[in-house]
Amino acid sequence: MKTMRALFAHMDWANRRLLEALQAAPVDEASKAATLFLHLLQAENIWLTRLRGESSEGIELWADKADLASCEALIEANGNGFRAWFDALQEDSLDKPIAYRSQSGAPFESSVRDILLHAALHGQYHRGQINALLRTDGFEPAPMDYILYARLIENA
Repeated sequence: MKTMRALFAHMDWANRRLLEALQAAPVDEASKAATLFLHLLQAENIWLTRLRGESSEGIELWADKADLASCEALIEANGNGFRAWFDALQEDSLDKPIAYRSQSGAPFESSVRDILLHAALHGQYHRGQINALLRTDGFEPAPMDYILYARLIENA
């Protein structure tokens, strides 16, 4: 459980670092970087909603435009939501299956552990893409490797 909590604390920290990098670069709301960022935050929100046993079918996964204020609000909501969810989670629940429907309505069942790993890895994949886009456009990418986060909390 400690490892999963650490992954999600890192995810929240990395999202905040990436938001700062995007705010420092003049990205517009139709940019690929902003669109990918909103997508990864919406995906986190979708998985959190499913883990809570709620329907995610009304949450838009891809948007044409993404303003950074909306992204900032999602970072707050997702971070607070996952912290509260983890606080209520029992260790023996990680391998429990969760039934849910995809955004298109197809039924699926996955373990809590697999959902958590997917959400963490999905976000890391897209954060890397966004950093690559920033670098390609001549802007400073956000350093957000897990070890950087671990060093920060170790020295806090």
